[in-house]
Amino acid sequence: MSQIGRAVAAIAVAVGVAGALVLGAAGSAAASGEPRGAVLLWHTETEPQSVAALGTLIAEFEKLHPGVRIKQEALAWGDLEKRLNAALAAGTPPDLSHGQAITCAAFAAKGLLRALDDVVESLGRDNLIRDFRNLCRVQGKFYGIGHAAASSLFVYRKDLFDQKGLKPPRRWNELIEMAAALTETKDGKVTRYGLTLSGQPLFVNIQVGELLKSNGGRLFDGEGRPTLTEKPMIELLEFYQKLARVLPPDWLGHSYLDTFAAMASGKAAMQYQAYGRGVGYIEKSAPFEMADPRHFAVTDKVVGPSGKGPAAQIDSEPWMVFRQARNPELAAAFLKFFYREDNYIRYLHSVPVHLLPTTRSTYRNPRYLEHPTIKKWRSWIDMQEAYFLTDRTRPTLAIEWSDTRVAPLAELLDSGIIADMVHDAVKGMAPAEAAAKAQRRVEDLLARTPRPQ
Repeated sequence: MSQIGRAVAAIAVAVGVAGALVLGAAGSAAASGEPRGAVLLWHTETEPQSVAALGTLIAEFEKLHPGVRIKQEALAWGDLEKRLNAALAAGTPPDLSHGQAITCAAFAAKGLLRALDDVVESLGRDNLIRDFRNLCRVQGKFYGIGHAAASSLFVYRKDLFDQKGLKPPRRWNELIEMAAALTETKDGKVTRYGLTLSGQPLFVNIQVGELLKSNGGRLFDGEGRPTLTEKPMIELLEFYQKLARVLPPDWLGHSYLDTFAAMASGKAAMQYQAYGRGVGYIEKSAPFEMADPRHFAVTDKVVGPSGKGPAAQIDSEPWMVFRQARNPELAAAFLKFFYREDNYIRYLHSVPVHLLPTTRSTYRNPRYLEHPTIKKWRSWIDMQEAYFLTDRTRPTLAIEWSDTRVAPLAELLDSGIIADMVHDAVKGMAPAEAAAKAQRRVEDLLARTPRPQ
């Protein structure tokens, strides 16, 4: 059983005695001197300005609610799931937390989360952009609401393309050609690679989801059966083998931040998997006269040989409120306060091109739009909006929205199977063999994992 599976199983038992546990937690809080209105909040926005913005909102909320104390903890994206698993298994989850959409759906299906329909109604159900209505809905109820929105982006050095008379790639094979054409060497050493990409397991999972969708493929059929041996996946693994020839030899060890650093410092000409927060790295590391969208431009994601259109990952961790926590109702009340327009805009402006609104009204609000970074990098925001409004974004590993209901995506992510499959192919295993190996492992995972309801 996966870590998430073990945590879900443990907490499912605990939910049956939730009342006793909540009373016990309240008693423990009183005995330790903590206020009865203590709320523990976990989130993944670790940049200092985001922590500070959230801290300001917390202080204002506490002033309006005497006796309430909210403690925030900013966790690295890769650490949150581990912390949640451990807290759930121990029966001590945070009151309010970010989480991946597929994790939220898995928890909601087990009855671990408080429904957030009242919070959605407070900000306007129809006001939510369509893609954010589906992040974590189970049997028609909202169990997660995106704290902000972003999509993955394809960034390229427009000035270098113009110098060489090149146009941005549209298909997988063109990306390979452009990466080779933009690689430069001096004295036998590569000084700039044409492309940068992360080989970390989490980001490989994100890549596979969106690349497979852009190639007309799927990970599961409508009944939740794995389909890794189908043609679109084989083509994807063949693509990875070709990519490896134009990427740095140690790319499998490159982190998400390594790829931003390579792009911003001029060591790469294209970044397949970027996000809006990358403008901060560009403005810090690129020469002042180049730190703008005329040099670092965005364009559509590339499309596979069997695909018809681009696809991108939706980066929007939903807020979740845990039923077993000490103060879930206070956590929900804070969310309503968080999404008030003025409060929400202050939070979004802490990382202005990455933390985009999940609500239509905020996109139209002049106070949101007047931020100078938003004005400067508007083309990056326009690209993300185009993906949201045309339904081309999906959560990690989800090809269709229904995958979050019929397939154990959280357990699949936790298992490492997808990343292992890609690494096998890159290291020389035949794509069909790597896919067949992964297919068997997923079938075994399914046999040990309860199906989502």
